[in-house]
Amino acid sequence: MLDDNSSGQDPTISETAQTAATPSRAPFSERLSDTLQHGVAALVGANRKPPRRLKSWLNGTWLGHPLHPVITDVPIAAWVLTALFDILWLMAPHANSWAIRGAEAAAIVGVLAALGAFATGATDWSDTYGAERSTGLIHGLLMTTAILLYGISSGLRLAVPSGQSILAALVGFGGLVVVSVGAYFGGHLVFRFATGVNHTVSEPFVEHFEPVIALADLPENTLRRVVASGAPVVLLRLGERISAIGATCTHAGGPLDEGTPQGDVVQCPWHSSRFRMRDGHVLTGPATIAAPRYDVRVRDGQVEVKRNGSH
Repeated sequence: MLDDNSSGQDPTISETAQTAATPSRAPFSERLSDTLQHGVAALVGANRKPPRRLKSWLNGTWLGHPLHPVITDVPIAAWVLTALFDILWLMAPHANSWAIRGAEAAAIVGVLAALGAFATGATDWSDTYGAERSTGLIHGLLMTTAILLYGISSGLRLAVPSGQSILAALVGFGGLVVVSVGAYFGGHLVFRFATGVNHTVSEPFVEHFEPVIALADLPENTLRRVVASGAPVVLLRLGERISAIGATCTHAGGPLDEGTPQGDVVQCPWHSSRFRMRDGHVLTGPATIAAPRYDVRVRDGQVEVKRNGSH
């Protein structure tokens, strides 16, 4: 899924086809996405060594839930109120003159909150690929356009001492239309591509201890994937202690058993989310949801696991 197959080109492919497949010939949207993602990664410190606090904070790792959808409710609500206040004022300018200031305040609050939504959304989008990335780019461009429109609308309102500006209201209405379309693509990301959702939620819940591997076959300091009642589990043996969590990264479904063990911590090979093996706790984003935790015991030389009810 994440391999860009850049190690070389098949000599059986024609020269024309190879030329078309080179990065310089990639569609403009792909080249734009690559450039923007590299820029976002640099700004939020995605390529730095753990714990990458800024990126994890923007992802919402500390919250246990993606931060972006929490913030987006604020500008959308504010801009809907802006439109309602503008409609009331336009219907009865003299009787509802109070609505002018309400629209002005709501528009400004929406712009300020949208800047936070922009930062968190761009951070989440920087870890997407393929059609998910393309859809996210459309969503982001539309929402950025909406911020610009509401910024212009707010400026027009502030430029008039009385706040009365039909042009500002019209620009705001246009911004609300753009927001609505952008929100559609945002929903598409969640409900079609499962962006930001827990990728382990549908896995079987192992209620009783089940043998999964012989203790003699479990080397120390090595990640080992096993399956318990259809649920993938990754084991890590450190001395006498054996830890087990779900083998699927909660962020995008990456195989944690193919990741890098760092003491009691495993790093996902796809987007570098880091989970603590003893309890599944997320230490570094983009993951925000803890990995399923499994209780472990050894009986008759067999390692047995069952799902811990707290996760």
